[in-house]
Amino acid sequence: MITELEFKSLAAEGYNRIPLMAEAFADLETPLSLYLKLAYGSGSGKHSFLLESVVGGERFGRYSFIGLPART
Repeated sequence: MITELEFKSLAAEGYNRIPLMAEAFADLETPLSLYLKLAYGSGSGKHSFLLESVVGGERFGRYSFIGLPART
């Protein structure tokens, strides 16, 4: 996770798109349920995506990536 100081430093350098990342244990959520809440709950579902990793054809993947439009 990026710190507030790192975020402010990048913004001061002129970056206007800074990726944010969070790691979470999702015992009560699925990647799809989180995606739907984040993308469609905020009204930004049109330009969003959900990517999931799968190793060796397993049913469950290890990583999920959710992309949402930047707010400027």
